[in-house]
Amino acid sequence: MISRILLATDGSAFSELAGEYAIFLARKLGAELTALHVLKLEPPRRLTPEEVEEEKARAAVHIFRQLERLAGEAGVRLRKEVLISRDVAEAIIEEVRFGRYELLVVGSLGKTGLRRLLLGSVSERLVRHAPCPVLVVR
Repeated sequence: MISRILLATDGSAFSELAGEYAIFLARKLGAELTALHVLKLEPPRRLTPEEVEEEKARAAVHIFRQLERLAGEAGVRLRKEVLISRDVAEAIIEEVRFGRYELLVVGSLGKTGLRRLLLGSVSERLVRHAPCPVLVVR
């Protein structure tokens, strides 16, 4: 039923906990797991292709280190993606559509802090607009 899981991560504590759930589910279901980090560049600026790749690599090292360790211990193959976008939620939704993911896993609050009472602003948009079920971990 669920063979492709997308974990949206920003490196926050909530995101790390969501990663643990995603890894657990991927192992139990035998599903493919992809971790996605969306870099939001503020203020928006023009980057050369080399600068884009440097930004993505820098983010990947920091964000994915713990997830790679946990996935390895659980015997789950982890695919990693880094995108650059002005709109984090929209980039995640597009990736869900493009990758035909069947489950999206996110933390309830990210690095944007307590802008909303119950859910982070990105998490709330994902719950409302993602084309697949969303597991919000708090």
